[in-house]
Amino acid sequence: MENSTPQGANGWARSRWYALAAGIALLAIAYGIVSVIGSHRETAIRTASDAARVAVREARTAEAMTWAPDELTVAERASRDALTAQRIEETGFWPVPDAARVVRAYAGAERAAREALTLARTRRAEAEGGATSQIEEAGAAVSSSETLALTIHVGAERRRLLAQARSALEEARAYQRERDFKSAAVRARQATELAVGLRDDAAAVAARYADAETVARWQRWKEETIAWSRREGRAAIVVVKEAHLLTLFMRGEPVKTYQVDLSVNWIADKSHEGDRATPEGRYRVASRMANLSSVYYKALLLDYPNAEDRARFSRARRSGEVPPSARIGGLIEIHGGGGRRQDWTTGCVALANTDMDDVFGRVGVGTPVTIVGNDDYGAIAEFAVKQRHARAGRRP
Repeated sequence: MENSTPQGANGWARSRWYALAAGIALLAIAYGIVSVIGSHRETAIRTASDAARVAVREARTAEAMTWAPDELTVAERASRDALTAQRIEETGFWPVPDAARVVRAYAGAERAAREALTLARTRRAEAEGGATSQIEEAGAAVSSSETLALTIHVGAERRRLLAQARSALEEARAYQRERDFKSAAVRARQATELAVGLRDDAAAVAARYADAETVARWQRWKEETIAWSRREGRAAIVVVKEAHLLTLFMRGEPVKTYQVDLSVNWIADKSHEGDRATPEGRYRVASRMANLSSVYYKALLLDYPNAEDRARFSRARRSGEVPPSARIGGLIEIHGGGGRRQDWTTGCVALANTDMDDVFGRVGVGTPVTIVGNDDYGAIAEFAVKQRHARAGRRP
């Protein structure tokens, strides 16, 4: 009985030690489990956070602020909200954060950022393609108008429009190089509109070449002139302005055709002095001027203005089509100094000097000279009709 007490005490102590050791072991195991779980959850959060951050950065790099600003704003807000959720979990009293909620928040931010990225790339590509197309269209329109301006005389104000169109086109190309496709498209459209405006004005000038009554009148003048030559057995001249050709007829048959230079504003019919237009009508050679009496080698002076020209001029002045102070003008000739393959006279018809020698030797005072815009439905008429249809299609 005397030894029972120490042995019992020792057993109790050992039991307590075993219990304590077991508790510590359990706590260690629990801590290890919690640590592993926490580490996995932290890794999941960090992975989701990194993915969202990368997606937002890529969206910004793809200029989503320009091309998908609303979508990028949503993604950035979602990313901030996810970060807030992460910090709340990390500073809470529980040892293991609720990773699922945080990961879902970051995943939502990543999806929003990826959507912004996709939209930005798509919209930028569409804008780039649209700008390129607009610039190509503007380039073609300006080039066409430049070519047209060399053929059809338009006023100084309208030529300024062409200069503005060129400037707008160059600005559009500069914006394109800077990858500002929105501004490039806007300036390209402006260039196109300016160029089209010039074409509309030129088409208005050219419209009479598509007018059936006008073309029929020109054809009648030509036929009557040829018939006169056949009937009288004498020479006659027909000038077709659009073709830039002078044809010499003898006894109603074409003897020879010559290339001619005309006035700067040849497409128009002469209405008054200073309009730089070549007149249309039926005239006669009023006098022949050889080398010493002509500025341009040799010349055949026409009887412009004739009675029909004077009557038309009076009507135009009464209707206000020409200024009250305008004069009808004169000194319209077929002369030498031509052969330049460009239109440069102030109203006359110019031949190369060798051609002028030939014509001068075949005709005399009184020879009929008929000048028409065209003797058929030609390229200018086609342009006028095409532009008229295009203008009609642009009307709201």
